[in-house]
Amino acid sequence: MKREKRSLPLGFSPRHRKKDRSYTLMMLPNKPEKVRSVYLPFVIIITFFCLMGANFYFLFRYPLRIAEIFSLEQQIITCKQTIARQEKELKMIDPAIRTTHEVEEIINVHNRLALDLENKYNEVKNPSSRTRVSRGGSYRPFQLPQYKLSSADSELTKLNILNSNLDFLNEELTKTGAQLQELYFRFSAYDRELDYTPTIYPLVQKGYISSYYGYRRDPVTGRVGAFHEGLDIAARRGTPVRATADGTVVRARAYGTYGLFVEIKHGSYGYRTRYAHNSKLLVKEGQNVKKGDIIALVGNTGKSTGPHLHYEVLLNGKPVNPRNYIP
Repeated sequence: MKREKRSLPLGFSPRHRKKDRSYTLMMLPNKPEKVRSVYLPFVIIITFFCLMGANFYFLFRYPLRIAEIFSLEQQIITCKQTIARQEKELKMIDPAIRTTHEVEEIINVHNRLALDLENKYNEVKNPSSRTRVSRGGSYRPFQLPQYKLSSADSELTKLNILNSNLDFLNEELTKTGAQLQELYFRFSAYDRELDYTPTIYPLVQKGYISSYYGYRRDPVTGRVGAFHEGLDIAARRGTPVRATADGTVVRARAYGTYGLFVEIKHGSYGYRTRYAHNSKLLVKEGQNVKKGDIIALVGNTGKSTGPHLHYEVLLNGKPVNPRNYIP
C-alpha cells in the first residue's frame, strides 16, 4: 500500500516557514459601528513597552532627584556661610599677630620680674654672697621671629605666621610658668623657714643692751677674758619676754647660773634660742609656741647683777651673735 504524497503550494518550503509575530489591535465602539482594527508589528509593540518603561523609570526617579538637588543646595548654602565666616575670621589675623607681639612684651616684663625676685631671694638667703644669680645665667629677652609682611601677602601666609608665633609663645609660657612655679616653691619654703628663724626683738618693750656678745670682764667675778655667749638686755622686772620664732620648748625650769630659764628649739633648721634670769616662766617643756608668744617675765634670778634678759641664739649647736637676728 503506497502512501499518498500531499502537494504543497508552488514555491513554499517547510524550511522557509516563519512564525507570525505581528498582532492586530481591534477597537470595539460603544455604538453599533464598524469594528476597526490596526495591524501592529511585534517590533513596534516592543518599542512601545520600552518607551513606557523608560518613562516610568524617570517618573519615579524625578522626586529622588528633586530631593538630592535640594540637599545639594542646602550644602552649598552651608558652605557659603562657612566661607563667609572664615573670611571674617581671616580679616582678624593682622590684629592677632600684633597681639602676639604684645604678649611677647608682657612675657619679657614677667621674666625680668622673676629675675629680680630670684636675685632678692639669693641676697636674703645668702646675705654674705652678693653674686648675682639669674635663671640660666644672664637674662636674655624672649623675641618672636620677625617677618616682613606686605599687603600682597596672602591670608594663608599670615595665618601660618600667626600659628608659628602662637607655638613660640606656648613654648615660652610653659618654660616661664615652670620657672615661676619653682621660684614660688622656693619662696614658700623660705617663708616657712623664716617662721622658725629668730627675727623679732625678744622683749615686748625696748630695753638697752648692757653687755654684748663676745669677750668681756665678768660682771660678778671681775675675771678678764670671759666669753659672753649672748646679749644682756636691761629691762624693768616683769617685762614680758617673747619667743623670737616658732618652735618647741625643750627647757623651762631653773638651770644653774641661768636662773629661771627657757630654751626653744626652732624646727629642723638648726636654730635654738635661750632666755635666762627670768622672774617667772609662762610655758612648759614640750609646749609649742609661735613667734611673738609671751614665754616669761624679766627677772634677776641666777647669776645676775640686776633685772635683765640674757638672750642667746644657737645655730647648729654653736652660739652666734644675737644682734644679727634682732631688727
